Amino acid sequence: MTAQTPPNDHRLLDPASPPRRGRAAWTAIGRAHGRHRMFLIATCLALVLAAISDEAPGYDGPGPFIDLAFAVLVALAWWRFTPLLIVAMSAFLLFGGLAAPEFVSRLIQPTHALDFTAGWLQMLSFVAAATFAVTSAVYARRTSR
Repeated sequence: MTAQTPPNDHRLLDPASPPRRGRAAWTAIGRAHGRHRMFLIATCLALVLAAISDEAPGYDGPGPFIDLAFAVLVALAWWRFTPLLIVAMSAFLLFGGLAAPEFVSRLIQPTHALDFTAGWLQMLSFVAAATFAVTSAVYARRTSR
C-alpha cells in the first residue's frame, strides 16, 4: 500500500474488480463488470417484469413485493451466490402458481387476454430470472479465478 492509497479503498477487498467511484462500488451490479454485470441486470429486469405481470390483472397477495425485494437483493448484495436465491424463489413461485387451479385456468383460457398474457409473462419471467441467475453465478465463479 502506498501513501496515496487510502486504507479503506475498495480495491483492497477485491483486486479483480475494476475501480469504480462512489457508492456503486458497494453494490453487486456496481462491482460486477462485463457479462457478469449484464446477467445480474437481466435477472433484476426479469424479476421486475414478473412483478408487473403479477400486478397487472389486479391479483391480491404479496407476490409483486417479493419479486421486487429479491431484485433489490440481487442488485445490492455482492456475495457471489446471492443470485442462486432467485432460483429457489422462482421454483417456489412457479410450483405454487401451477398448483393453484385458479391460476392454471388463467394460463389455458385465452378468452381473457390480460389474465392469459400476464400469467404466461409471469411464468416466463420466473424461468428467465432463474436462468440468468444461474448463468450469473457460474460466470462469476469462472471470472473470479
